[in-house]
Amino acid sequence: MRLFLLAFLLLPVVHAAPTDRYEELSGEEDDFHFEGKPWKEVRGEIPPIPGEKHWTPVRMDTLPKHQRAFIALDSVSVGKEDQVVRYWISIRSDGGGRMTTYEGMHCGQKRYIVYAYGHPHRKPPFRKVRDPKWKSVFGRGPFRYRVELMTDLFCAGATPRTPRQIRQSAAGRYQKANPWDNWTNDD
Repeated sequence: MRLFLLAFLLLPVVHAAPTDRYEELSGEEDDFHFEGKPWKEVRGEIPPIPGEKHWTPVRMDTLPKHQRAFIALDSVSVGKEDQVVRYWISIRSDGGGRMTTYEGMHCGQKRYIVYAYGHPHRKPPFRKVRDPKWKSVFGRGPFRYRVELMTDLFCAGATPRTPRQIRQSAAGRYQKANPWDNWTNDD
């Protein structure tokens, strides 16, 4: 009996028959051969700062009570190749101060980048950041509103929303409580 077990263990391993039609036809055992390319940002031109009538107020619970957020919805774009949501945003205080930036957000990496700072009444109206760097949206301090932008406006998990969905979210037509039925049909 021991000799039979030893002989059985020493036999070469026999390849099992294909278990599905794909394996049978292709001769491959593994369905998925994903050779992912490393992510690479595709930078473009910075659009001009939109006029005053193009800014839409966006509710931000993480901003102090005396500050308001505005997004130029016409400037929102989603890169087809790099999946970066790009937008002009303006944070304004009740006292008249403002911080206007052109930014990008990558939903999958949960990171943002500032491309330019702007003020529509200055010459030139915006200044490009010399060497923009990607940073985590989960930083501390006064910029926590970017987490809210990411989760409530720009991203559906690791996937960017379409510009149309972003406009609907900004208009308040996004129901966060029901992720399976969250967009109105306004076509």
